[in-house]
Amino acid sequence: MKERTSQLGLFVFLSLLLKSLYVKYSIMDELNIVGFLTEMAFLALFIITVSSIRNRVSSILLLILNFGYSILCLTTLLYFDYYNTIFTYKSLGEIDQVGEISDSIVALFKLQYIWLFFDFILLCFWPKLKRILPFSQLQLGPKLFGLTIAFLLFFTGTSLFSSSNIINELSKYEQLGIMGYQFSEAATDIQSIFSNNDISAETLEKNRHSPDNGNMRLHGVASDKNLIIIQLESVQNFFINLKINSKEVTPNLNQLLRSSYYFPHFYSQVGKGNTSDAEFITNTSIYPLGGVPMSTAIEGKAVPSLPKMLEENGYHTATFHANSVSFWNRNRLYQSLGFNEYYDKKYFGTHDIVSYGVSDEVMYKKTIEKLADFHRNGKKFYANIIALSSHFPFKLPDSKQPYTVPLPKEYDNSFVGSYIKSVSYADYAFGKFVEDLKRKGLYKDSVIVVYGDHQGLQMKSEQDKQLVHQIFGRKYDSVLDHLNIPLIVKVPSVEKAKKIPTVGSLVDIYPTVANLLGLNISKQIVFGTDLLNTNKNQIGIRFYAPTGTFVNQSYRFSPGKTNDQGEILSLNGRKERTAPNRAIKEEKKIIEYMKLSDQYVKSLPKLK
Repeated sequence: MKERTSQLGLFVFLSLLLKSLYVKYSIMDELNIVGFLTEMAFLALFIITVSSIRNRVSSILLLILNFGYSILCLTTLLYFDYYNTIFTYKSLGEIDQVGEISDSIVALFKLQYIWLFFDFILLCFWPKLKRILPFSQLQLGPKLFGLTIAFLLFFTGTSLFSSSNIINELSKYEQLGIMGYQFSEAATDIQSIFSNNDISAETLEKNRHSPDNGNMRLHGVASDKNLIIIQLESVQNFFINLKINSKEVTPNLNQLLRSSYYFPHFYSQVGKGNTSDAEFITNTSIYPLGGVPMSTAIEGKAVPSLPKMLEENGYHTATFHANSVSFWNRNRLYQSLGFNEYYDKKYFGTHDIVSYGVSDEVMYKKTIEKLADFHRNGKKFYANIIALSSHFPFKLPDSKQPYTVPLPKEYDNSFVGSYIKSVSYADYAFGKFVEDLKRKGLYKDSVIVVYGDHQGLQMKSEQDKQLVHQIFGRKYDSVLDHLNIPLIVKVPSVEKAKKIPTVGSLVDIYPTVANLLGLNISKQIVFGTDLLNTNKNQIGIRFYAPTGTFVNQSYRFSPGKTNDQGEILSLNGRKERTAPNRAIKEEKKIIEYMKLSDQYVKSLPKLK
């Protein structure tokens, strides 16, 4: 008895192969022969297995496979366009949020992606088409069929095994293709279930790369002051002091940093959870897992956090976010972090909508009302405020345009121009909030921390690329520029501005703030560093950059295609060269450090 692969099976196989090549070339800008063969082997396994079913079910399954794989290809392209990383099955856990982010999906869609479904048009004429196709069904004898399956399994298994030690996600995808990458991720997740070590503060100190200066400078300088942390949506650091036609894009942020500590070498570390990941990292000093939103990863777990530490020291803690608290599972996130209360869409309402909630103007105005209430009732408070108006895809209503920086005509109809306008409006609303803080007597009685949560700039056209080059005057780097966000810390007793050159990231906010407020976190596990008490820091980044990426005081390191390769780009001068051995060693250390964080997240106890 012979095993047959039908004419339809062969057609679907070739269609899927072409789609895979299109996706791979779109992402990698090149084709790797080993990766091509591995992709072909995985697809052949699926097609041969489905075709071995001897009835109409086989044809139906082939069509379902074709459609499902086409959706996977489209999702992979859209996902890479936004996140700059490869889509995995784990992201299906957030499929219920597609409706919420539909505007972002539409903004990312490119007309050429329709090509992925062109074969379905041909299938509408299948009875006629199959007569003119140059190939008919493929027949394999039992022995040849068995040998083919065995060879395909051996080849794909060998590819999976050889890729298991590759750290760089893009390199792994290049070697395995879309389907192989999913199997590789599943194997890694299964392996992680069985690896668990207890993490202590002492263990962490032994692995820390950023020693403090030893004298705890500024410890308790803002003791008993209120704490206001403002997270600005999609605001990158290049906006600080940026002028276009002699007009400041962010005059209010610029004004604040003239009497604040400013950290220009500060970087985002968010993973799949984006804005909610930034909230988590800031309040815990724990690295994100990357492919899983931290609001999901810690659901039902008790997390040592800044809100809990402040509550123990007599603070009332509240977080403010104009979207629904269910978005990104924030209701569970805030429960795990231990906020006393949260204010979301139910409080802020639906008047004057911009992006995913009310405008920043309305959000700040209604937030200040609550802060004033806390103050009148004699409560020291911690307010965690999430601004949203500068959210992707940066569609600012016409009514807000008068409050933005005027742009030259060359910015018209560009993504870069829309992004600048959105951030300019966010700065305007922030300026009004600062005025209200002063009017309510809260400004001089509060530590004010302002930072961007993650990147926002995307170059969707040649026009955008030219505008970005015009702004930066050099090549735009995917880490040192793209992930560079501002951090500004205003301390009531400090009036003189100071620029802090220490490299930092979101995990460093908690220990830095804790020192200013005089909190003792020596027994708590924090993966960040007090940026005011060290001049040497090293931070790891993943998800938006390949795992193993890190930034230190001298350079940015990016991993190569193999684990003993990499390249560095100097912070000063932006000179690129092959990474020396010491950088490869530091990469391994930072990866182990982030693994400690992952293990710690796994070990967190359940909420009582």
